[in-house]
Amino acid sequence: MAEFDHLPLVRLPRLEPHRKTGGFPPPPSRNRKVWGARIRSELDRAVVAQVSRQAIPGIDPSLILKVSMTSNLAEEEWRRSGFQILAQDRARVLILFSTDLELTEFRRRLESYQSGPLTDKGNPSHNGLLAHIENVESISPEDRLGPRIQQQGIESITSIDGRKSFIVDVEVWSAESRLSCEVRTGKIIEFVETEGGDVRSKYVGETGVIVLRIALKGALLRKLCHVTEIALIDLPPRPDFGPTQVSGVTISDVGTPKAPPPTAPLIGIIDSGLSKHPLLEMATIDSFGVPQSLGDADTNGHGSRVAGIALYGDVYERVTLQDFAAPFGIISARVVNDQGRFDDKAVIAEQMENALKELHARGCRIVNISLGDADKIAYADGRATPWAATLDRMTRSLDILVIVSAGNSANGTRAPWGNVPDGIVTGYPRYLFEPDNRIIDPAMAACVLTVGSLAHGNGLRIDPFETVDIRPLTERDHPTPITRVGPGINGALKPELVDYGGTAVFNGGTQKLMVGADWDSAGIVTLRANYRDALFTAATGTSMAAPRVAFKAALLLRRFPDASANLLRALLATCASIPDVTIKKLEGAADDAARRCCGYGTPNVEKALSSEERRIIRFADRQTLEIDQFALYEVPIPEDFRRVKGRRHIRVTLAFDPPVRHTRLEYLGVRMSFRLIRGMKQDQIYEHYKQRPKGEAWPDLPNCNKCKLDPGYDARSTGTLQSATLVMKRGVETYGDTYYLAVFADRRWAGQEILSQSYAAIVELMHEGEVKLYQQSRLREEERQRARQRNS
Repeated sequence: MAEFDHLPLVRLPRLEPHRKTGGFPPPPSRNRKVWGARIRSELDRAVVAQVSRQAIPGIDPSLILKVSMTSNLAEEEWRRSGFQILAQDRARVLILFSTDLELTEFRRRLESYQSGPLTDKGNPSHNGLLAHIENVESISPEDRLGPRIQQQGIESITSIDGRKSFIVDVEVWSAESRLSCEVRTGKIIEFVETEGGDVRSKYVGETGVIVLRIALKGALLRKLCHVTEIALIDLPPRPDFGPTQVSGVTISDVGTPKAPPPTAPLIGIIDSGLSKHPLLEMATIDSFGVPQSLGDADTNGHGSRVAGIALYGDVYERVTLQDFAAPFGIISARVVNDQGRFDDKAVIAEQMENALKELHARGCRIVNISLGDADKIAYADGRATPWAATLDRMTRSLDILVIVSAGNSANGTRAPWGNVPDGIVTGYPRYLFEPDNRIIDPAMAACVLTVGSLAHGNGLRIDPFETVDIRPLTERDHPTPITRVGPGINGALKPELVDYGGTAVFNGGTQKLMVGADWDSAGIVTLRANYRDALFTAATGTSMAAPRVAFKAALLLRRFPDASANLLRALLATCASIPDVTIKKLEGAADDAARRCCGYGTPNVEKALSSEERRIIRFADRQTLEIDQFALYEVPIPEDFRRVKGRRHIRVTLAFDPPVRHTRLEYLGVRMSFRLIRGMKQDQIYEHYKQRPKGEAWPDLPNCNKCKLDPGYDARSTGTLQSATLVMKRGVETYGDTYYLAVFADRRWAGQEILSQSYAAIVELMHEGEVKLYQQSRLREEERQRARQRNS
């Protein structure tokens, strides 16, 4: 089959501010005098309660209040009332900050609401704000106890043993400037050290993330729970390595390993370090610890297993072919200690930022993180974490593709299939969609690629003595029994991709779930850190699926060395599909089960590397669009696509990297979206979508001109990687030879200093018949170029 270069996706020069739709719901009907009095009373009690809290010497007094709302309103409404929004969650609870202890402006508005004149529409002044308030209260000490502490049975400060020693991560509310953040953090550190605590590290991020790692006694922990400026106190993250027991088969002859070429892409591995494995060593460009005191050796073995798959893709195939010529280089950043835990001194957000900066400085454009917080269900409390926000900020600032595993299901008493061991046999795959089986931190990060896992087979051995007690759970392409599912932040599609990560079998005799670590045929073949015992081992989990995607991303980067991280994400999504057997297996398991489990599916990277005669990819990379504007792209439709009968599709993919803020329910500072339009002229589309004076009617856009893409707008619009497909079976001659892709950028909470948003866009045309799409498209491109030359 002939392979061709991809074609350009041409953007029209005209830009327009676009109209906004929607808005906030009307406030409930209130008796303004009664309701105003209630808000005033609750406000007074909350202020008194906060004044009595533990004060930190040297920090200017301020108020931090918790307000429950019937609807989330624009931040500007609160700013005009004298507040800054610190955080919000999906239960419509706002955390508000004010330096004005008297709350002068808010009380003035409250007085006007209660007793002032009515507006022309008969509403009280400031009704849109105050009538939406449900209640006002102070933040309680228990509000500051994080989920990992609560899982230890500490649900109130009275249950904290004052004599017990703890190591905790303390998240501090952000201040209005970087200098203020530093000052506030410094004063809290002074207080902690005066009270006998040991501040082991601090991290003050660029986007308001402030975290301290503190060793302290329970008595001081109780005091910190009363400190106004502290947002959350929790135990440090625990790595989600999965089973650590390993087994393997020694392979005596694997061919001669070869080092990668000098120009090969470099893949960064943030994990437990690397061993001196002979099939890794010649491809290891560099390795280091973050912090440096950790060293770079892989005492756990996890990092070497991950790196083996990232370097070679299908390791079993390499063994079969006896081909270990490394296509890429590997650089390792070790972030866990010899006990397989994150460093006791370093805050995880700081570790990740430093590791990503170091990897980027050494030339890595692709980074794999097959780690997660085993105790932190992603977005369970309604907001992202500092770890996730740091990954998103670094992908945006460094233009790197970060690939993260979705996490593995907990075993034992927290297993999503229940406390009965063989519940997994009857519960699979329904239990995958239980709340406890959601993706874990940091897999919810918006700008990373999150990867779930599919089974490579049923996991049975070719063994005549195998007993009936060994129960397979899957066939090939069924979800791995321990994979985790989405959605992500604000319902975003997560994981976006899946790949092979092994399976599990149930041993009825021992009542034990067995994965690749203890039943080799259930796992994916990879490299064993302790290579003197055996070169290879087997492992199961999303930790093994993620580096398979990293391998494919590196193939794309080798083919397109100037590609942005957005384009790499978009190409992987465009070439991905959910296997039919996966869809069939998940039927009836949950609403939209296949998407929640598999995202866009498994990437077939060969399709992304080149176009074909019957399948064309057009792309536009490193695009920028001013906020609240929209742009149009031409999508030429070849004659054979329009006229030759047969199944065909148009697939559109958009990837962008917005600013984020982890304290916000609206995590993304900018949202982007797209529409595919057919049967209309450019001017008609501009007229329909452009911004208009208030009260002026919009031109109609008939349904036949709106391409019905799957997944639909609502299902895809909250993610930063959006891919949707229009499938056609009948002729489409009536819609002309040009469709148009409209791309929109919408400001959410991003400030006016954010002027534009970068992105990449792809349109793929595919026809299942014998057609000449590429040839016809190439001729049309040449005619356009000649016309432009004549006009110039």
